[in-house]
Amino acid sequence: MMGNMIGIGIFVYPALISSLLPHPIWFMLFWLIGGIIALSGALSSAELASVYPELGGDYAYLRNSYGRRWAFLYGFFTFFITFPGSIALGLSLSVHYQGAIILGDWVNTVCYSLPQFGFVLHYYQVIAVILLLGLTVVNHFGIESSIRFQKLVTFLPVVFLVGVGILTIISILYYVLIADQSKLLLATNLNIPFSFPDLLPSGTALVAIYWTYAGWNSPLAMGEEIQNPEKVIPRAMMFGPIVVMSIYLLLGFIFIALLPYENLQTGKDPFFIIGKYFLQNLLQLESTIFIEWIPRIMTYIIIFIILGNTNSTIITGSRIQVAMSRDRLFIEKLGHLHPKTNTPILGIWMQSAWAILMILFVSKESNLLNFSFICIIALSILTIYSVFLVKKKHNRPHLIPYLSYPIAPIVYILTTTLILFLIVGNYIREGNYIILFFALLSALTGFLLYELWRKFKF
Repeated sequence: MMGNMIGIGIFVYPALISSLLPHPIWFMLFWLIGGIIALSGALSSAELASVYPELGGDYAYLRNSYGRRWAFLYGFFTFFITFPGSIALGLSLSVHYQGAIILGDWVNTVCYSLPQFGFVLHYYQVIAVILLLGLTVVNHFGIESSIRFQKLVTFLPVVFLVGVGILTIISILYYVLIADQSKLLLATNLNIPFSFPDLLPSGTALVAIYWTYAGWNSPLAMGEEIQNPEKVIPRAMMFGPIVVMSIYLLLGFIFIALLPYENLQTGKDPFFIIGKYFLQNLLQLESTIFIEWIPRIMTYIIIFIILGNTNSTIITGSRIQVAMSRDRLFIEKLGHLHPKTNTPILGIWMQSAWAILMILFVSKESNLLNFSFICIIALSILTIYSVFLVKKKHNRPHLIPYLSYPIAPIVYILTTTLILFLIVGNYIREGNYIILFFALLSALTGFLLYELWRKFKF
């Protein structure tokens, strides 16, 4: 869960979010609100997982509550658009922007082209494909190898980021209690005149934070592979979002403690300049060699985070395919598990092959994920609402009394519905109707494919 949730959004979105919020207190409060939304969704999903501990996660919950048509729509989006799209764009953008810092500008030069077909292949695309093939091989050999890798690429960035946060707090306490408080940027930022944000811009900020917290439902796709699900699932779904929320709040605090809030709002300084401010303003270190290495260190951290995101997506997506195949809603062979590794090898490779095609042929500026996420959010609201249907049908005790039900699903449904309206409203205000059109078209395509599959497959 943590590997799927913690992404580069925490480094990319703060400039946008702070530009829409007039005071650092609002900046921190909105990160807290985003964490509460994620926690409410996770606790609600834990209730569903306790009733349906199956492969597929949201796919299984939609099928059991609303029927196979809605489950197929979710599987259609995750296999053809959202999961391979996230893999492709995540790896491509990471190598495109971060690879230049480590390897040099040559990664963004042209490797091969076919002008007559308008095809251009860059080195960063080749590197992205190689990384994806490596991760696919890791998952090929079983869930144990992929989970071990997941722990590694998640643990190292978390330890680093938390370590920087602790050093920041210690340094601030030193200046507050012992040294000159006037050198603290935190005090300067907090002294900014307090005002309330405008409604629509603040909604845009909340949408960005919502994306940053996305991924809390990823472990549930493993369903029946989880040992002791009645204990592991509620603990994971409660503590996972809390840990990620704590890390995000810590990083948000670092931003407002080490960067002038005006600089953060304008995006004047790249996120890795935080390290420079930290060394110069708090630790009083002027080592140019060390400062020059800050961008490189942060680049490695981002690459680890992207690898964790990608690996987690491979694990989750392949399990949804297995669930669909068992229901005869997808190619049956994709659901076959290897007798030794208990892994859907063919499904893993097919998902990666589709993602490779996206790396090669889909522009990194594509709106592919924008319109598909509108449908995924709508389906997530539908999924969490099924908690009430399940509780009515199965009179089971609540996993976490007075917290997971009914408060959690109500909070998630109300807040996420608001976010969905804000997303649609912003596109309408910008006149960007093409994304809304493709969102509707893709949903209709999913329903049409279901009818065609049911007619010709059965």
